[in-house]
Amino acid sequence: MQDLEHRWIDRRSNAAYHPDDYEGVENALLRQVLSNRDISPEGAGGFLNPSLGQLGDPDRFIDMEVAVELLIDALKRERTIGIFGDYDVDGVTSTTLLSDMLHMLGSRVVYTIPDRLREGYGLSHAGVDRLAEQGAKLLVTVDCGITDDESIAYAKSKGLKVVVIDHHQVPAKLPRADAVVNPHRPDCPSGAHHLCAVGLTFYLCASLRRAMRVQGAFSTHSNPEPDLRAMLDVVALGTVADVMPLTHDNRVFVARGLDAIRAGGRLGLNALLDVAKVEQSRLRSGHLGFQLGPRINAAGRLGLADDAVALLKTPHRKTAMQMAMRLDKMNNSRREIEHATVLEACEMIDADLDAASRACHVLYSPDWHPGVVGIVASRLAERYALPVLVIGAGGRGSGRSVPGVDLYQAIRASSEHLLGFGGHAHAAGIQIEVGKLNAFRESMHHEVLKLRKIEPRKDYYFDGELKLASLKSDLVSVLNQAAPYGRGNPEPTWVIRGAETRSVKLLRGGHLKASLMGSQNFEVIMFGAEEREREFSGTIDMLGTLGLNRWQGRETPQLVVKDFRRSQ
Repeated sequence: MQDLEHRWIDRRSNAAYHPDDYEGVENALLRQVLSNRDISPEGAGGFLNPSLGQLGDPDRFIDMEVAVELLIDALKRERTIGIFGDYDVDGVTSTTLLSDMLHMLGSRVVYTIPDRLREGYGLSHAGVDRLAEQGAKLLVTVDCGITDDESIAYAKSKGLKVVVIDHHQVPAKLPRADAVVNPHRPDCPSGAHHLCAVGLTFYLCASLRRAMRVQGAFSTHSNPEPDLRAMLDVVALGTVADVMPLTHDNRVFVARGLDAIRAGGRLGLNALLDVAKVEQSRLRSGHLGFQLGPRINAAGRLGLADDAVALLKTPHRKTAMQMAMRLDKMNNSRREIEHATVLEACEMIDADLDAASRACHVLYSPDWHPGVVGIVASRLAERYALPVLVIGAGGRGSGRSVPGVDLYQAIRASSEHLLGFGGHAHAAGIQIEVGKLNAFRESMHHEVLKLRKIEPRKDYYFDGELKLASLKSDLVSVLNQAAPYGRGNPEPTWVIRGAETRSVKLLRGGHLKASLMGSQNFEVIMFGAEEREREFSGTIDMLGTLGLNRWQGRETPQLVVKDFRRSQ
């Protein structure tokens, strides 16, 4: 494996504001976090207390008003509305959100999610037929549709109106739908490129509610106005699971959505929390991405994503638990398949004599399950610090990128070798004939070289330095005021210099755990670092995030180590 340069970069060196600028924020480390994230002193209050009042106007998206008019027309005419969603968490939550909203408004709603293995990504003729056979007259695609012009034309030939709600990159020619809501449209003034489909769907629901309110639709006691706050639970889940930046609207969605999940109103999420062994009161954004999201995704990867929508919509506690247990079992199977595929892929890269000179890795095996190729690509991109495309059975593949490379642009420039593709700068999906694999691999190598802005390396950013004496449980609570953390607002990372480890243990799964000399009850853990066990001793500098270790009813601070090196 190629040895990559590990750089520790101090965020303080490029901060736009000084920590002393934040009057009213008492803790010095929290002020440093705000400074490092370029939060203006005037905006600090709103950042630390996200509220729905900070959300933008839902009608700032081009075609939003057209989409709402089509929905209202279908509602007034009592026509069935069909929803076609993608099979990932974003698609599942978008489908759930829109169908919930339309049900509250009295509409007859039908939905379908494609079978990943048989139909692949995007709107299909089969999906259109399923919705048309159930009486749909208006079709809404969520988290797909922007590249599905041919299937949209097919839907219109069957007499359906079509609305596209999508956040993926826009092709040169828009699909011939009746309304296309996508912030990446060159003519869309919203500037909301940070939204995923479920965020756009929330704004669609907000615009629809406002338009109906103006028309007096909620004037009677028997027809109450839908409460969108309760629906933020699925918006938060889809936003985090789709790895959207937790800034702007997304920060509000996730902060308030976590409140909605903690309130326990959706039985399907309650059941998922139970099987994932996550306490509602301790729920954080990381749980959505690493515990709930993978279980929802497992339905679409190894089964049918319709099951995940059914879980999120069920009103029965017993049914919810049965469904959640089934998804949990699928997720365990997914982990096993994923682990085996990662090992095979690593062996393939290590056996490649040209691996060290490649700008990206394009890997293929007819035995790899198409349902896990995206996760495997993510693992490999992180490990090798290069863009990676992993292609499985049927020529279906998925890619993940690294900072400095727009993967979508590289794939688009190489698309003459593909049957189809879609996605965005960080992640994309492709369909390819295996015979064109070598030509595509070479093309991707050259395109990534042209696009690459930085050399392959592992960069670790840190917010400041901590002394052992300052490591107390209440510090974790103070820093959590800047949560939710995720892409765009990373969890604060700190350096501890001159730490001496003792009682180093290798845990099951290849994790390293140790205590630190000179600090009572303070432990450090590094995940998946078995190969560095011998180095994890003596006097070292550590870089990691602070958390709480809970054991037998006690909470003690813990550093989750991302990287370490010998003290100078």
